[in-house]
Amino acid sequence: MILSETANMLADCGAVTFAPNDVSASALGTLAAKLGFGTVANYTQFAELPKNRLTYFLVHGQLPDGAKQRIIHGLRSSDHVFRRFAPIVCFVTNGPRHQIVPLVQMGFDEVLFITDPVSDMSHKLSDQLQHELVYVESDHYFGPDRRRIERIDPNDPRRKPGGSPFRKIRVVRDPRMGISTMDVAH
Repeated sequence: MILSETANMLADCGAVTFAPNDVSASALGTLAAKLGFGTVANYTQFAELPKNRLTYFLVHGQLPDGAKQRIIHGLRSSDHVFRRFAPIVCFVTNGPRHQIVPLVQMGFDEVLFITDPVSDMSHKLSDQLQHELVYVESDHYFGPDRRRIERIDPNDPRRKPGGSPFRKIRVVRDPRMGISTMDVAH
């Protein structure tokens, strides 16, 4: 996919930013505009955005983990499909890159480094669109399949069967058509 196609897809989407202070909020908003989002708003303007528009939720990595978890939980527990299955992205300021794993385990759809090239970030954000993603819902977690970060083969004997009951949900996001979901047999 070329950058102009990516920018066009993101132009059909909105972005809501969450940051620890006004300076960080302004910087994250400026970055969202550079990434090509059609509408960019601070979380205080969240209620004013159209509910039937695909919106990305951009979270500054310097927010405390408790605040990040409340944002994720609040969106994932929404009755509205455009909020419940929205892409939630965390932007971190610097390495080490292994800090991505706990954020993915927390439930972020994507974790990006602010220092990466805008074209790389746009490409990764557009990867949240127009193809199937798997979400998992259990008693203690609802969000993108966290096993996507594991390097162990799903059939490896080191994987332990069991655990709590869960269901898998196929999610496809399209900025023009909306969000479709379907339970996946497992």
